[in-house]
Amino acid sequence: MKKNLHYSLLCGTALCISAANANAQSSITLYGVLDTFVGYQSAQAGGKSTQLVTLANNGEMTSRWGLRGIEDIGGGYSVRFDLENGFDPSTGARQNSFRLFDRQAWVGMAGPFGEVRFGRQNTPMFYYAIELDALGSATYGSGYNDFANWLARVDNDIAWFSPKLANTQLELHYSAGGVPGSLAGNAVYQAGVHSQQGALYLAGAYLNAANATASVRVQEMMAGATYDYGYGKLYLAWFRANDVISATTGNALANPAGKYDPALGPVGNVPGNYHSTYSISADYRLVPQATIGLAYAYIKDDSPLDNNAEQIGAIASYSLSKRTQVYGVVSWLKNFGTAQFRMTGASITLGSLLTPDPGHDETGVQVGIRHLF
Repeated sequence: MKKNLHYSLLCGTALCISAANANAQSSITLYGVLDTFVGYQSAQAGGKSTQLVTLANNGEMTSRWGLRGIEDIGGGYSVRFDLENGFDPSTGARQNSFRLFDRQAWVGMAGPFGEVRFGRQNTPMFYYAIELDALGSATYGSGYNDFANWLARVDNDIAWFSPKLANTQLELHYSAGGVPGSLAGNAVYQAGVHSQQGALYLAGAYLNAANATASVRVQEMMAGATYDYGYGKLYLAWFRANDVISATTGNALANPAGKYDPALGPVGNVPGNYHSTYSISADYRLVPQATIGLAYAYIKDDSPLDNNAEQIGAIASYSLSKRTQVYGVVSWLKNFGTAQFRMTGASITLGSLLTPDPGHDETGVQVGIRHLF
């Protein structure tokens, strides 16, 4: 009798474990991007006409690989994580030598309340900008990307994403600065909201980052809209920031795009003057596989230097498959005053950029291929 009871208990336990495993589904996904291009840039640099031809990466998107996981723990709740590393496919080197997972490294929980995440995360501005530009806020041709200097990702970030209501979602972020005795030193505060209303997409975000003593604050604001007219989209975008950029007094953001030494902290000690970037662009689908796009951007420097600039860019892309796309870009950038804005692409890769002399123009051409896996 005892043997039968013991056997029954074991079977019952096994069935319970099996049922729990069936209800608590989990998965881990390996994903990534390979983006490589041949680029040509021409400008006056070092007092002479200079051309640069390079095989580089990060044209439309930063090359990366990542692990994304989700575990259903029941009751409508799940645990999630994302680990993402940028790399250079032309050399095999890490995009950021200071980090293994330079792009994302967070864990969180989702449920009826929305989602909370903890760790290194992309900013709302990083996500929204992609949707507000016909060139995806990347390639040589995107003036919105070349002029605006939003912080792309933040360390030690605590984020809450609201449930979607009427296709609208709010997100709030606080990044702990790690300064003893201070919650404000090196802290970064963010808020963002985006909404899809039929053919209209709207987005807005705000970022406030302090230095170690909270005596200097970088402030960034972004807003824009996209309208799907049936054969393509129309895009309007605006960005305003008081970080010092392009031949003013240096760059107040010590860690733009998360590509520099994180020990420097999110901001430096020199306050900047406001710069405002305005962008208008559009794309058109020739056939389901082929799209062309055109973009114009202008940056207004409110500092006494009055270092303004404008840029025109055009793109053509063709999808060879659901995962593979080829693209071509032509671009012209005009610097005013002593401005030195330059064409960058999805993110900076050493050796693949040409910086013009103060006040000089730059032209660029890219032909690339992008593969998603």
